[in-house]
Amino acid sequence: MSNDIPLNQLQPNMNSFNVTAIVLDQGSYRRTQSGSIITMKVADATGSINASLMNPEFTETFRPGDILKFRGAYTSIFQSGLTLSLGKNGECKKIGEFMMIFSETPDISQMPLPAGVTDRRADRHSPSGNRYQRQ
Repeated sequence: MSNDIPLNQLQPNMNSFNVTAIVLDQGSYRRTQSGSIITMKVADATGSINASLMNPEFTETFRPGDILKFRGAYTSIFQSGLTLSLGKNGECKKIGEFMMIFSETPDISQMPLPAGVTDRRADRHSPSGNRYQRQ
């Protein structure tokens, strides 16, 4: 865990970092045309955040209490909140259960975004600009 980034130090548009967190809410698993997406709420000692794992071959689901190691993670903005994301080049492995100090607050996904931060996906898809931009 020595080179892990604490959740409360995550900023928008960070790339290729490692995080260790415990699953608070297993969220949902859904299949898409390009693979599968798992969304869940995770936490460490510094707070909690929404996590989204996208991978064409990813079929493992996680349960509350599972301790996960994210490698090659990145941050993105989804529904006006910071999200911990893992794409097909990242890795997420269960490394333990239940034995981790964590805090549900602050919920980093609900915190105000820094000025000027936008959801880049919305800029590409919305002809009128960014529908997720916070003012």
